[in-house]
Amino acid sequence: MIRRITSPATAFLATGLLALSSFAHADPMHLSDIKDANGQQLSVDELRALMPGAHITNLANNGSTRRWINDTNGSLNATSDNKGGMGSGSRANQIAHATGTWSVNDNGSYCVNLEWRSLTENWCRFMFKVGDKYYGVASLANGAALATEFRIEK
Repeated sequence: MIRRITSPATAFLATGLLALSSFAHADPMHLSDIKDANGQQLSVDELRALMPGAHITNLANNGSTRRWINDTNGSLNATSDNKGGMGSGSRANQIAHATGTWSVNDNGSYCVNLEWRSLTENWCRFMFKVGDKYYGVASLANGAALATEFRIEK
């Protein structure tokens, strides 16, 4: 006879792993989801106060986690865990490095230029806050626009 022993700690761990698994495979957020969650768009003044010196963690839609600090002079040095293959060609899942710049445009978008070894990224995102998370979208006119998650800490 085989007895299965389930302790409260084991049950808690299993529940936590299940939650992490479902989070990792969650559908991507869109602008319409942010609006449904009463997300608040950051104004130009709010972005200009928040972004200088901010520590940014960007959870890219391709699966990579990228980190940088917005230097007050407008420059940045980024790293990526490269899970999505960005920035290092055939060296997937190795840390990639980029230099770049950041700015806040008068239209209220946060713009970043990243020079990875094998490609250049140049994008702007309108930033929204939902609870304690931030999301960036490329378009305010398209409810289906993908939203990218950002952690922003000072």
